[in-house]
Amino acid sequence: MPTAGSAFSWSILFLMAAPYAVVGAAGGWLFYLYRRAPSRRGAHTRGSGRVLRILGRGLCLRCPRCGRAALYAGWFAMHPRCEACGLRYERAQGYFVGAIYLNYAVTAGVAVGAVLALDWVIGLTLAAQLAVGIALAALIPLAFFRYARSLWLSVGYLTSAGERREHERLRRRPRSQG
Repeated sequence: MPTAGSAFSWSILFLMAAPYAVVGAAGGWLFYLYRRAPSRRGAHTRGSGRVLRILGRGLCLRCPRCGRAALYAGWFAMHPRCEACGLRYERAQGYFVGAIYLNYAVTAGVAVGAVLALDWVIGLTLAAQLAVGIALAALIPLAFFRYARSLWLSVGYLTSAGERREHERLRRRPRSQG
């Protein structure tokens, strides 16, 4: 018979595991796209170059479609659209909620990993473990905020076929000369 304490532990475990499930599902979807995407060399080769190129643009805080324009106007202020190709960054209100999960997963992984590694190497006291863990849990989300949003935007671009079709249609359209 479960007690109140064990139910609380399971709920905490669920809250900690949910972001990893979301990130894992996104990673699985990207792997699926990687296996199915054709490249320039032919329909039977993998599209890993395209996936890596778009994720690389995300890590460089650039537009996932063209890679020419910066995503951010300031530290936390994002441009509404790409200045070069016109890609709208925030599709709907709440679009970047997934970036919060990504940021949480990175924060939890780095903070817990650092505390465990430091404890293993130098043997921290409980007070020192809490101090290091709380400091990392407060600083990592601020440092990774821009990258989490940028990577989420890149994943969103990779998984939206409509965006790519619209971009290809605009690229093929003959330019007016005048």
